[in-house]
Amino acid sequence: MDNEFYNAFSSPITITQNALLENETGTSQKPPKLMDIDDYNAWSERFGNWVETYHLDAWEHTEEPYVRPTTNGVQQTIREMSIEEKKKYRYEKLMVSLLQQAIKEDILILLQHDGTAHSIWTELEAKFIGSDDMLKNKMSLMKKEFDLFRGLKSENTKQIIERYCNLVRNMSKLGIKKDTDELIEKLADALPHEIWGTFLMMLRNNRKEYKKLTLGEFIKHLEAQEIWSSEKLPE
Repeated sequence: MDNEFYNAFSSPITITQNALLENETGTSQKPPKLMDIDDYNAWSERFGNWVETYHLDAWEHTEEPYVRPTTNGVQQTIREMSIEEKKKYRYEKLMVSLLQQAIKEDILILLQHDGTAHSIWTELEAKFIGSDDMLKNKMSLMKKEFDLFRGLKSENTKQIIERYCNLVRNMSKLGIKKDTDELIEKLADALPHEIWGTFLMMLRNNRKEYKKLTLGEFIKHLEAQEIWSSEKLPE
């Protein structure tokens, strides 16, 4: 999905925004951070890509449970481990550390895990998904909200767009995807016809260019038209 609409009303980058961006994408030294469990889908993909890029061998420990070697039923000390077992042990501890860095503490303390990287990872996924019925209900409500989306009489155009973009972001977090055409048409239909009817008709009449628009570009057209209209108002 095109991400331009996320920045439709962005202000100049501040220190806080830089920190938020760093949390979202990570750095070469720090993994992307999960701040909200609802962001799990998008975060898990970014986090997985980050670990595979910088610590590929550690990533294996999210896929299979790590079992510490034993001698006569007693766990081996680090000194007793073979070189290969020490390597596995080190990667396990590294993966646990990366998960602890990447998952917000408020979320981490709610996970019922056994301390291994695999357990933390699977419990985190289970925490997000919950029961199938809960997830299905959440998705159903979100789809219904999209279908019924309309501008409110108390809202100006900017407020309608901001509320719409927030809805689209929340849908994306749940894996609900819509075609660009549908996203644009839904927003266009939500705008007050008495204000935007003529402009939207002119925009749609240029069918070839209209079909090429992304949601972000469509919003920019609306903003430009608002600025132009406000400048024409008598002082």
